[in-house]
Formats: sequence, C-alpha cells, structure tokens
Amino acid sequence: MGGAQSSEQGQYGFHVLKVKENSPAFEAGIEQFFDYIVNINGIPLNNGDSQTLVTTLQEYEGKPLPIGVYSSKEQSFREVTLTPSKDWHPDDPNEKSLIGCSIRFCSFERAGENVWHVLDVSPNSPAEMAGIIPYSDYIIGSPHMTLRNEDDFYTLVEEYLGKPLRLYLYNSEWDSCRECIIVPNREWGGNGSLGCDVGYGLLHRIPRRKKDEVIEQEEESTNTYSDTIFSAPDDQHLEEAQQALLPPSPSAT
Repeated sequence: MGGAQSSEQGQYGFHVLKVKENSPAFEAGIEQFFDYIVNINGIPLNNGDSQTLVTTLQEYEGKPLPIGVYSSKEQSFREVTLTPSKDWHPDDPNEKSLIGCSIRFCSFERAGENVWHVLDVSPNSPAEMAGIIPYSDYIIGSPHMTLRNEDDFYTLVEEYLGKPLRLYLYNSEWDSCRECIIVPNREWGGNGSLGCDVGYGLLHRIPRRKKDEVIEQEEESTNTYSDTIFSAPDDQHLEEAQQALLPPSPSAT
C-alpha cells in the first residue's frame, strides 16, 4: 500500500465514510471510517480544498494517482495508489463517482478515541441476538447521530428503546467492519437495555496490527460501562456518493 509518510500534514482531511465494493477506493485499500484523505498527488488537502481534489481526480481519470491517507486505527500516514475511473460500475448507469467513496472534511485530531470495546455479552440479550461478539468487537459508529462524549451514548440508546438501532462494528480478529441492527429494550430479562458491558478509554481502543510498532504507554483513567453504551461516528451525515464531482460543500465524491 505504500510507505508511511514521515510527517503529519495538518490535523484535517477528508474522512472516508463509506467505500463501495470493487470501486477504485476499494481496490486501493482505503478503509471506511478509519481513513482520512490528507493529500492528493502531493498537494495537501488540510484546508478543505475540494476543488483541487475534484480537478485532480478528473485529470488523472484512467491513470495511477498517489493519495496520502491518515489511518486513525493505526495512527499513522501512508500513501496509496488509486486510479480514478467511471468503468468500475458498468451495471449501474446512475453511479458517476470516479473513486466510489463518500467523504466529509473534518478534523482527525482525536480520531480513534471514540470507540467502545465490547466486553461481556449476556445470553439471550439484544446484543447477542444482534450477533455482537464479546472482546473482539469494537463499536465505531452509527448513522443516527454523532456522539462526542460518553453521556451521548445513553441519549442514543434511550431514543431507540424498542426501535431498530443501526451500529457499525469493527472486529479485531477479522480486521473488518460490518453493520448490525440491535433493538434496545429492558424487557429481555437481564440488566440494561443492550445486555453487554463495554470499555471506553485508552486501554480499550482498537489495537494496532503492525508487528514492529511499539504502543506508547500512557497513564490515563479508564471507564467501564455496563449498561447501554454504543458509539456513533464523529461524522454527522453518511451518504452514498452519487456524483462524479463533489458538491460545493465537501461532502461526497
């Protein structure tokens, strides 16, 4: 996928919200939720310059294009090669995206902190029925709302009591993301409305997979919540990119 970059290029980039299967972004190894596009063909994008992004993609249609990416999961930069194309979706005439992913300009300064590690899952609980896996699953997002602190978790779950709640999960054993639907309720026969414990804080963040990387040890208090906690992404709108060009405000490509 390319070498790691030597220095950070600002704390802003285009957050990749969704990657379509078999798209140029998919083939380049760009990860939805975790990756931020921070430069294109060596041009920094930390000022939110969507026009430069659009113009460069158009100029390189059908040609290899180097793109700098920051991974909030690995907390490192890397470079990937992506080939913009309109030929990756021959069966969908309405698909016009050159790279096949939705993006939103935002900061990645604290990206990777707001994840919740699933610990114990009670038998016959809503969490178990939703297929949530203890210890290897991490809740990384929800399309319903943005959660910026721990108290927001309770608000989200309370709002969806008795209703389907969509969650995005990352599994550390599979190294992959998936979506699940859970229905929080207090009538299932156990504690809480989800029936699982989760951990939040430094010790419960997604583990890095690089073998040679030394994880920094920090003294930080860690909180464990044993009731209704599921995370939401730090993006506010999750949309499929339907246009070859980005709209005036940087939201999709």
